[in-house]
Amino acid sequence: MYIDGTYMNPEYLNAAVTLTVGLIALAVYGLTKKSERQNAAMIILMDIRHAEQVVLSILEKGLVDRTMRPILSDNNWGKYKHLFAKRFSSDDFAAFNRFFDACVEIEDARRKMVDVFYSNLHAKASNSQERLLALAEREQDAAKSSRTKLIEMIASEIYVYEPQEPRDRILKALQLVGRLSNTIAFEKLKKSSGVNA
Repeated sequence: MYIDGTYMNPEYLNAAVTLTVGLIALAVYGLTKKSERQNAAMIILMDIRHAEQVVLSILEKGLVDRTMRPILSDNNWGKYKHLFAKRFSSDDFAAFNRFFDACVEIEDARRKMVDVFYSNLHAKASNSQERLLALAEREQDAAKSSRTKLIEMIASEIYVYEPQEPRDRILKALQLVGRLSNTIAFEKLKKSSGVNA
C-alpha cells in the first residue's frame, strides 16, 4: 500500500491503528475511573458530615427517640469502598468501616423505634374502634354517654409503648461513631474528591 508515494506495509498500519485505539481506550477508562472515584468520594464526604451532624444533635439534646433525624439514607461507603482500595491503608479502612457500621446500626435501631410506634398507633386505633363498635351496638343512653367518655379518654391518651432495646443499641453505637472528619483518612478522602471541601 502506498501513502503519499511511500510504501506502507498493511500489517504495520493495522498494528499502529490498533495501538492508537488501545491507548485511547485505556485513557478513557482511566479518566472514567478517576471521575467515578471523585464522585464517590464527594458522596461519602457528604454522608460523613450529615451523620456527624445528626450525632452531634443527639448528644446536644441528650435524647434518643423516634423523632431523631435519619443518620444515613444509604450506606454509600459499602457501595464505593472498592474504589479506594489502593489509596487507603488498612487502618483507614478500619476507621471508615467502624464509622459506617455504627451509623447503619443507629439507623436500623431508629427505624425499629418508628416501626414500633406506628404499630402501636395501629393497635390503639383498632382497639378503640372495637370498643366503640361494641358500645354502639347497645344503643342506649348509658352506652352513648360511655361512648363519648371513651372517645375523650382515647383522644387525650398520649402514651404509646416505646421499647428500650433500640435506644440501647443507638447509645452503644454512638460510642463507636467518633469524629471521622478529624482523621487523616478523612483528609485522604477529601483529596480523592478533588475538592477542598
